[in-house]
Amino acid sequence: MQYTSIYSQSQVSYYSDFLVRLAWVVEILAVAIGLTISVVMGLATYNSFEQSGGAGFVEGTAAILVTALPFILIAVVELCKIPLVFAFMAVKNMFWRSLFLIFVLFLCLITFETMFNGFERNFANLNRAIDERNLENANFDSEKQLLEMRRAQILKFTEEELIAEVTENRSMINERFEAQTAEINARVRTELAAIDYSFEQELNDKIDALMTTRDGYYNSWSEETALVEERFSAMLLNNISGSSDERDRLLEELELLKQEFEEERSEAGFFTEVAVENRYRALIASKEKQLQEITLGYLGGDALTKQAQMEDRLRSQMEFVNSKYERRVREVNERIDAAKQTIVDRTLENEATEQRIYDQSGRERRDFIGLRDSEIVAVNEYEEEKYVELEVMAQQSFGIDEKIFKLDSEILRNETEVRQLINQNQIYRLAMYAYNIDEGSDVNKHMLATVALLWFGSLSVITAVTGVILALAGFYLRRFVINMRDAERTG
Repeated sequence: MQYTSIYSQSQVSYYSDFLVRLAWVVEILAVAIGLTISVVMGLATYNSFEQSGGAGFVEGTAAILVTALPFILIAVVELCKIPLVFAFMAVKNMFWRSLFLIFVLFLCLITFETMFNGFERNFANLNRAIDERNLENANFDSEKQLLEMRRAQILKFTEEELIAEVTENRSMINERFEAQTAEINARVRTELAAIDYSFEQELNDKIDALMTTRDGYYNSWSEETALVEERFSAMLLNNISGSSDERDRLLEELELLKQEFEEERSEAGFFTEVAVENRYRALIASKEKQLQEITLGYLGGDALTKQAQMEDRLRSQMEFVNSKYERRVREVNERIDAAKQTIVDRTLENEATEQRIYDQSGRERRDFIGLRDSEIVAVNEYEEEKYVELEVMAQQSFGIDEKIFKLDSEILRNETEVRQLINQNQIYRLAMYAYNIDEGSDVNKHMLATVALLWFGSLSVITAVTGVILALAGFYLRRFVINMRDAERTG
């Protein structure tokens, strides 16, 4: 009796019938949507045949029917949903209830697909203006690319490319010249380093050794000569012990002259030693001659004979000593002169080799400089020719640039309209909000698909089950009315 106090039997009966009728309205609208989709698919097939050149009546009709009839069948199947709900409520057997429930769910799935298809086509119609302008922009881009290809065929190169090419050519010429110059310098250094100068030190050491040997000869010569002269002077003095003061003076001067000779010879150099020796020996010989004349004035007979014999022995002994040491000194001097001449010859030979290396490298450098200058002149002439050609190409491409500018203007206008249409499109706005994007043109297909799937999917699910829920509620209320009547009869 609690239900009777809340709802009257007439109210429950009214609302049960209303809910069932409302469920039929929902299903009929779903059927209408399905039929409309079938018509749209048939028209799409017809337009496709028309665009492809048309076909025969039978072939075209068959193709349209094949396209539209499946969607008509799906629309008709929508009408089976409420009867199956009634059967589900009427039967008590669990198997049949489960079977009817499964088929009702399948029909809800069909309704979901129909509604989702309708939402998708509605979204496609809303995006048609955007797609048309994007397609126009794509066509404009293609036309622009063709014009740019034509311009590229005319403009075989730009001024920047010409400058870059000429700069690169000049850099290559300079780099090649620098590499060739570096190669020449490296070869010159290698060839100069290969010249042997070690002989100079070896020969100088040899000359020093020979000069030391010669100095030894001179010392021995002087010592041996002095020894002979001392012996002769002693013998001579013994024979002329009664000489006068003049003879003593000459002897004293002779001794001083010999000492001075020794000092001067020790201080003389390599080149002055022979001259010093010859000068002092002449002075000594002059003093000895004066002494001999004085001695002859005081001596006579056997003394003169002995003195003559002594002088002959002294002369022969001096000649022997002098010839011996002169030969040795001459040999050493010849060897020294030969070594010095070898140094001079080898040095001249090395200098000639160096000069030949420098002359050859200079000729090669001049050749490379001439080659570089000729290549640079050729590059300059090439640059002038290309600038003339560039001016001709610029005149030819001016008209193409005007067309490209117009296409860019059209593309800019379409992009502005697309932005306006995107701002008016709810799906785009939701995608911009969801992904925190400022410009609608930055929204990609994945973002749109995600937002549309969530939105259209939720609406389609609600719409697909609304008819079933309304029918279930209506049939349940009818059962409730029957229970109320049975309760009144039994009461």
